[in-house]
Amino acid sequence: MEEDYEFGDDSYTALGAAGVAWQDAVFVLRQSRPLVRRHIGAVLNVAGRDRQGRWLAVALIELSPRRDDQYTVAGARYLDDVEVASIERMLKGQP
Repeated sequence: MEEDYEFGDDSYTALGAAGVAWQDAVFVLRQSRPLVRRHIGAVLNVAGRDRQGRWLAVALIELSPRRDDQYTVAGARYLDDVEVASIERMLKGQP
């Protein structure tokens, strides 16, 4: 089953406050490769490169336990240089 991502008013407000275009969040969720995903409880974090090649982390919340793979976008932020270096080492299989 493909994941479904919902954007509400709060999503757009949070993205705007972070200086992230909603189109970049969608690009990371739907097209960016490679992705780094972390799912803890009802929270899903997805990091990938945006349309300009910058690393962007998108935070999502599962809508309900009865609706697997359906999330609302809670926010996003661009990763700093230390985080990017860490992800790049991880993707290369380095400690």
